[in-house]
Amino acid sequence: MGGQEIGEILKILNKKYKIKAEKERPFEVLVHGILSTRTKDETTFAAQYRLLKLANIPKKLSKLDVRTIQKTIYPVSFYKTKSKLLKKAAEMLLADFNGNVPSSKEQLLKLPGVGPKVASLVQVWGFGMPSIPVDTHVNRISQRLGIVPKNNKPENTQIVLESILKPAQRMIANHVLVTFGQGICRPIAPQCYRCPIYSYCKFEKKEYYKNRIAQ
Repeated sequence: MGGQEIGEILKILNKKYKIKAEKERPFEVLVHGILSTRTKDETTFAAQYRLLKLANIPKKLSKLDVRTIQKTIYPVSFYKTKSKLLKKAAEMLLADFNGNVPSSKEQLLKLPGVGPKVASLVQVWGFGMPSIPVDTHVNRISQRLGIVPKNNKPENTQIVLESILKPAQRMIANHVLVTFGQGICRPIAPQCYRCPIYSYCKFEKKEYYKNRIAQ
């Protein structure tokens, strides 16, 4: 599948979801990204709100003890581990980056709790840079559409997508595909019968799920 087809897919989905690329404070995005791993959005955003109310800059977060952070972000998944990562990340921002979140992927990846997906989130939402964070939704949909092979690793999917899509398309790709993956192209029992991009899809079971009665 080429860039033109993927561009058409994103256009169709964005017409449905009306996603706009909006910048947020890089530190808030960083906190969100570290909290979000294997955690539902509603739980992540609630924990993010509580934590940032206590510590909205790296200096304040670095001064919180780990137990306080744990209590604040619970019940996010792996909250004990994430509380330590958040504190260490804040300390590193102060020690190495003058309290500022860096914009380069190389520097972001040095921060505790930051992998390729979180680094890309910070670049897109925090700095308005054209990057594509690839989570399970984006990776699954890319495979079903035939953009990448089955069982492709997220980091490889990101390389493929970023080599094909234009900068403006990269800005919305994650948000559009995640929204689509949560509502229609779900990991279990995808709702192919109401999929707006059904004709583009290479998913081998799409006809079966299209013919299923909506649950």
